[in-house]
Amino acid sequence: MALNPLMQTSSPFSILVVDDHALVREAFTTMLKGEFPQATVVSTGTCADAMAEARSRNYEIALVDIELGDRSGMELTTELRTLPEPPKIIAVSMHQEETFVTRTMQLGARSYVTKDAPPHELFDAIRATLEGRSYISRELAQKFADQSIRKGSAGHVHEKLSNRELEVLMQLARGKSL
Repeated sequence: MALNPLMQTSSPFSILVVDDHALVREAFTTMLKGEFPQATVVSTGTCADAMAEARSRNYEIALVDIELGDRSGMELTTELRTLPEPPKIIAVSMHQEETFVTRTMQLGARSYVTKDAPPHELFDAIRATLEGRSYISRELAQKFADQSIRKGSAGHVHEKLSNRELEVLMQLARGKSL
């Protein structure tokens, strides 16, 4: 089996980190530069800045937080997918609910990593995504498998919401008004 040229240690690639928390952006950038010294890592804090950056350079990977200050990371995922050469998106979030993972993946994210996962899982997700595979944090995958076995065919009401309805519900839960 031939290796993906991006996976060779000396092959450069670029990662766009999108998170509205400066400390998180800096931590991700530092970790990623340490693990992938051949990678160019650029970080932004807003959807507008992320889109401007993604239009100025072709990124192989975009790490996108699901909840951003200016807009939803789900919206950004959809918008990034409209670029002529869209990055492969890895959602990074504190949300561990199946609904968030499923919706984000349906919108075009290739992988999903929770912010409480160990750093090696983020690195594994990047490698898998570069190779064209999907990745979900191990703990989440186990949780979903267990829920699937217990749940059977019974679904949750929130799973029937549209993407926009789910985003509005998230905003209401954070105390924002209609």
